[in-house]
Amino acid sequence: MEANRILSGQKTTIFTVMSALAVEHGAINLGQGFPDGEGPEDLRAAAAGYIMSGPNQYPPMAGMPALRQAVAQHDRRFYGIDADWQTEILVTSGATEALTASFMGLLNPGDDVVLIEPVYDSYRPIIETMGAQVRTVRLEPPQWSLPIDDLAAAFSSKTKLLVLNTPLNPIGKVFSRQELQVIAELVVENDAYVICDEVYEHLVFQGHQHIPIMTLPGMDDRCARIGSAGKTFSVTGWKVGYITARPDMLTAIAKAHQFITFTTPPALQLAVADGLAKDDRYYQDLACSL
Repeated sequence: MEANRILSGQKTTIFTVMSALAVEHGAINLGQGFPDGEGPEDLRAAAAGYIMSGPNQYPPMAGMPALRQAVAQHDRRFYGIDADWQTEILVTSGATEALTASFMGLLNPGDDVVLIEPVYDSYRPIIETMGAQVRTVRLEPPQWSLPIDDLAAAFSSKTKLLVLNTPLNPIGKVFSRQELQVIAELVVENDAYVICDEVYEHLVFQGHQHIPIMTLPGMDDRCARIGSAGKTFSVTGWKVGYITARPDMLTAIAKAHQFITFTTPPALQLAVADGLAKDDRYYQDLACSL
């Protein structure tokens, strides 16, 4: 049998390789995005309680109302984003599923997608499996500044999406407001859209500020903003993600989501909803704990 040509040609993800080597050699693992601890005790206790009390059957495809409301409140609280929880929030089984559903729902064969390197390794194979082409723009050390001319040259009449990961995995770069403005202008000029991978939004050191590009003028209807409970609450194995986007974009993404995982465990969703309501001190302490 001939397997999918794109996926069968992929090597084992570097995260799997490095984590296995860390275990084999008893090394401290700085190669994969998970912490040493098990996450906040109150969050884990809440999840256990919800498992025992229910519900434990299929939740709504778009996500538990409590979590969708909590995500909308979180976005408003931290960034002033005004999202309708019923039509503009989607819960996914982790941020990578959110990315996959976004690419599946929005891309057509022959579309171009702009990636900014260094880059999270799942983007390219998912995009190429959709029949789209990747165009890359590379940041160079030590400043990792955005090369504006290279970025402009990466756009064309075929450009459908730009993927913006900020803070950027693996180098930790936080894009400045000026850089975001340049990106936004090019996106609007080329009638493109942005997949905003913002899973490390609360892991920002003092002196830097995370700014969702969705908050810039003219960008709220061109962005799908992805967050991750796994990263925010150090429970990466829970695989709870969420997307904020205007209805036109989110409807297309949800149609892909319904054929990937369809739902995410309801008890974990409810616990994450509780977690998102934590006070400011929790979020302020996240970066300090690194």
